[in-house]
Amino acid sequence: AQGSPFPRQPPSSIAPCILLRSLPRPVMGVYALVVSVAALAYRWAERMLSLPPFRACLSAAGYVLRALGSRFFLVQYATSSLSWGHLSCVKSVAVIGDHVYTGCWDFLVKKWDARTGACVLTFVGHRQDIIGIAVAGQHLFSCGDYCRLWNTETGVERTRFGVGTYYCAIANATHVFAARANGAIEMFRYKWGEDVTTETAVVSPERTLTGHLAGVMDFDMRGDILISASIDMTARMWCISTGEALQTFAGHRDALRCCCLWRDNLLTGSLDKSIRKWSLASGECLGVAQGHTAAVRALVTVGDSLYSASSDTTITEWDLRGDEPRQLRSLAGHSDGVFSLFEHDGHLYSGSADRTCKRWNLRSGTVTQEYTSRKLVETPAVVFELLTRMSLRDALPVLAWLRPLWRLDTFVADVRAASKPSSPVPLAMADAAR
Repeated sequence: AQGSPFPRQPPSSIAPCILLRSLPRPVMGVYALVVSVAALAYRWAERMLSLPPFRACLSAAGYVLRALGSRFFLVQYATSSLSWGHLSCVKSVAVIGDHVYTGCWDFLVKKWDARTGACVLTFVGHRQDIIGIAVAGQHLFSCGDYCRLWNTETGVERTRFGVGTYYCAIANATHVFAARANGAIEMFRYKWGEDVTTETAVVSPERTLTGHLAGVMDFDMRGDILISASIDMTARMWCISTGEALQTFAGHRDALRCCCLWRDNLLTGSLDKSIRKWSLASGECLGVAQGHTAAVRALVTVGDSLYSASSDTTITEWDLRGDEPRQLRSLAGHSDGVFSLFEHDGHLYSGSADRTCKRWNLRSGTVTQEYTSRKLVETPAVVFELLTRMSLRDALPVLAWLRPLWRLDTFVADVRAASKPSSPVPLAMADAAR
């Protein structure tokens, strides 16, 4: 009311204007400029997006995103950084079919596509370093805190067994042998079938093999024979059916790290940088191979050749046709010590302290694939590779949506027309439009 003692309040729409008037003139000028530019940009973007060429671009981009989304794990691989690769030493490698499995000191087991190098699955559950993994058919075992048996399709832990820390394991169709840190070798029977669900398994202890004075670091197995290589500088041969120690192989001057069988012989590698060849029947050392400049970490045989991995970053090939292994060549490609080897389908796989796993062509001695983290700078190249895998049938909708862009003159004319300021609409016409 006119006679009210209270001052009249301005409308809410005018209050911001009064507030702006109280600001310094330079601040008001900057504010007005920002608002004008934002309004102009919004109006220009609104008109541009309404043009057919831009709608075609958006439709094509949406299709590309849907096409990449159908290959979701590959897109994640393309845009990933260190989180998709191992963060520490790749201590063990195994291959099942078209996939590579790596165990690492970062507590993780990873599954990789052997062809593309993409990380497709990570097995999470261990609470300490994973030193060894083992495969038997489609079954995957890992050693760290407990032994764990995994579903290789889903990454779900089927079961865990044992007590304490385990260094390595080896498995056949019915049994798994796991090495305790105290030197004991525990034998477990495992199974699942019609009476056991696909996500669980029954693992029961059956026998303990004792004799080693320190932890076993590697196994090999053939038929009813089990070989173990230990930190106590000896290797032993065991009868699986009886649990009896049949032979002891002593002669290395430092802890053993690896072993493998070849014909009627045993091959062992040690921290003393040497490889020894033994007779299984007599336990006699037939020859010593010297060539590495650091500890020998892993051994694998391919035909009459032996491949050894060392902390000196190299993989060496040896000829076994003789009492003493003869050095043939060295494969160089890792930037740190090599800790594991695995042969599958004519290829050699190696795991290293440089946080990578590599696949080697044994004929040429070159690296044909690397299983490691992908850097962000590689994203464009990988995305382009994914797009080139699209079939022509999948690409036709994209070409159809981009068809308006082929008329470049029309496109330029539309852009120029949209950039011109619009004329004000007469008030009478506006009322008539309502």
